[in-house]
Amino acid sequence: MDTENNLHTANKIKPVITGTLIMTAIAVLPVLNLINVFCCAGIMAGGFAGVYSYKKQLEPSGQFPEIKDAGMIGILSGILAAVFVTGFGLLISLFSDVNPMLDIMNSLDGMGFDMPPEMLSYIEKFSQEFNQHGFSPTITIISFVSNIILYPLFGSIGALIGVSVLNKNKTKSRI
Repeated sequence: MDTENNLHTANKIKPVITGTLIMTAIAVLPVLNLINVFCCAGIMAGGFAGVYSYKKQLEPSGQFPEIKDAGMIGILSGILAAVFVTGFGLLISLFSDVNPMLDIMNSLDGMGFDMPPEMLSYIEKFSQEFNQHGFSPTITIISFVSNIILYPLFGSIGALIGVSVLNKNKTKSRI
């Protein structure tokens, strides 16, 4: 009864915050953000780290994280990281004097890419939004929607990988 009580009183807030901080840091720090090019490895690392933090809390009681707890830690970390990463991107846009759409158009022209007229009209629309608001509301919404799907998904995958790797010793210790 005591170990079951200890499992329920283990705090999941610290593991969620740990996972969120790692996901966010990897996503927003230059060069380090390239880790996410490899199947969102940085996001999965955040989910893994959250479960590792939770396991450290459970160690004194001899308990191990359960799959449902790992999934919840990964999903919640992913949701918070998605909000923070989108917000950070929005802040960077607001405080920057650069219109990234003009840079994209100039880069593509410099490489000799011929863009379809429809694509040019979208880039022009986004460029006008940047000029008018200092950021593009459309790009911010698209970024948030994609982040709110990808971060919890890959965060939970990393957390589930974490629980299976960290609980590997569970079977060995009971034998």
